[in-house]
Amino acid sequence: MAEKKMRRGVQQALYKYLPGSWVDYTQSGGGVTYAVHVDYWNSIQLAGINNKRLLRVVNQRVHEFIEHSSEGEAAVVDFAPTIDEESYEVLTPKVSDTIAAIHTSVKPWVFACSSCGRVRQYYSYDEFKRREHQPCDKCGKHMTQIKMIRFCRCGYADGIYVPKCQNPEHGTKYMYRRGSGTDFVCSKCGKKAVMSHTCPDCHNPLEIRPALDSSHFIPATVTLIDLLDKRKDVFLDNETDYQGEKVVVSHYLGLVSPEQYEAIVAKGSLTREDDFEKSLQAEADSYRALGIDESAIAAVIDAKRRGNPNTRIFEAIGKVSNGLSISIPEEYTPIAEAILEYNELFHAKVTLSLEEAADDAELINDGIKPNYRELARRFGFSNVQLCSSVPIVFCSYGYTRKEQFGDRIKLRGFPREMERRNIYAARLETEGVLFEIDRKRIIDWLLENRFISDLDKPKSESEYDLKLWFLDRIQAGLITPFTEIDNTSDKGRITKAVYTLIHSISHALIREAAEVCGLDKSSLSEYILPNIPAIFIYCANSQGFSMGALYSAFQSQFDKWLKHAKENSKKCIFDPICINHDKACAGCLFLNEVSCKHFNKDLDRSYLCGYFDVQEQERLKGFWE
Repeated sequence: MAEKKMRRGVQQALYKYLPGSWVDYTQSGGGVTYAVHVDYWNSIQLAGINNKRLLRVVNQRVHEFIEHSSEGEAAVVDFAPTIDEESYEVLTPKVSDTIAAIHTSVKPWVFACSSCGRVRQYYSYDEFKRREHQPCDKCGKHMTQIKMIRFCRCGYADGIYVPKCQNPEHGTKYMYRRGSGTDFVCSKCGKKAVMSHTCPDCHNPLEIRPALDSSHFIPATVTLIDLLDKRKDVFLDNETDYQGEKVVVSHYLGLVSPEQYEAIVAKGSLTREDDFEKSLQAEADSYRALGIDESAIAAVIDAKRRGNPNTRIFEAIGKVSNGLSISIPEEYTPIAEAILEYNELFHAKVTLSLEEAADDAELINDGIKPNYRELARRFGFSNVQLCSSVPIVFCSYGYTRKEQFGDRIKLRGFPREMERRNIYAARLETEGVLFEIDRKRIIDWLLENRFISDLDKPKSESEYDLKLWFLDRIQAGLITPFTEIDNTSDKGRITKAVYTLIHSISHALIREAAEVCGLDKSSLSEYILPNIPAIFIYCANSQGFSMGALYSAFQSQFDKWLKHAKENSKKCIFDPICINHDKACAGCLFLNEVSCKHFNKDLDRSYLCGYFDVQEQERLKGFWE
């Protein structure tokens, strides 16, 4: 079994076929299906991605898990203190016709007779292989694997075993299974045998569930838009005091021209004032060597000093430093990276604007041209475009059992394959739709619903002030996968309100996109950039990409997509309980964990459709009302 190749999609493997999980396996030729344990992968290094950034984000996620756990450092197992290129490899399954990419073994080793219930316990994989096809010793009928495992919150898991009879002389010799679960009885004395339910690692109670139950293996994942322009990495590395990040922000705010920005990135560093002065003095010395008058030299040097483009750049950096209320300098990094990710989407290799989509729809609809731009404006979107060939990196860096996060839950890393520790990743170029949400509309909505006061709003309605407000007030560090956003601080309160709105819009659009383009909801995922603010809804598998499903929905059914998303946000099969209490549930906005990286936290349907609180006699106006 371990030598046979399991032909699974790489991305599917990153979620369902990771080391430490259980999967189903059918022998070639349509034989018996077993529950098998994924023991290890046969991997190679994943080339062509920004490893440094991916590992930095994974390191951040692992430490966020530690910070939010009551157990502190003990909450993670089999992780290095720092996850970086010195200590970790980024691996992906090796595609080979001769060597299996995923190695598995049959487990548990407990089988029961399909007729009389007599059980058989194997004590090694080799023993199982020798006796795999032996019938029941008592009645000669087929023996079937009991596909049940024992597992613990701490990460321990193993197949069940046959417990021994309380009479030592009987042992397991006369044991049979009563019913279809794990109720074992000795046929010799009629006594029930008790299986141990104590974890050998942490001594807490074990749970017994089917081996293929997804609750006992929950992968910890990260998805990133891959930033492959190595020049920007070099530039950011070369700069100190986060001045590189501030240049990225300056360019986004329009303080640095595209030409200046490109020249800086191409050079790899800023020209310091002292370096500039040294070059001017060297030039002055060359003029003196030619015998030019000192007054003429001074005039030339002063003119060049006044025209120094770097002066404007450093002024822009200073303006960014004063405009953003950053508590720790490291907060500049996620802000700059969100801008770079947005630029990667906006300037994707292939794009389709709303105007171009409307032109295409006109041809399809016998000359009737829809006004997609006006429709998007009414729904609060400043720009919507299709983006194709977008590089997305999917990564799994560990797993938990029973729950994603909680009391005594431990995050475990994967077994080491090479000299360094490893995480697993895959890269996919996909298509999706970028929704940029109108910043002024969000501010007006926040003011109308008293999420903010006039003291909190931007200084003006200029593009600069609106952009700066979202970069400053939306604190990305508060948005973690493991907990809801803490809204006890002013920034937390604003961050939670804005993110909940954007997140709810995203889920409403994804659920309706699945209906419009014919893909399963699990084939679509979200990428949220709250500081921009923008949503990228993309196909999370190569099949969806090759079909061009989102392209078709964007091109010919954009109006239906938005209108149906709005109408469906008003109703839930669990109303009025949902709208009165939870505000979001499986009947309306929830998505599966593959599609939502925030685990369905911070969602509120009333933010879209509106809600009147009878008890408080207060009305919340919906963004789409």
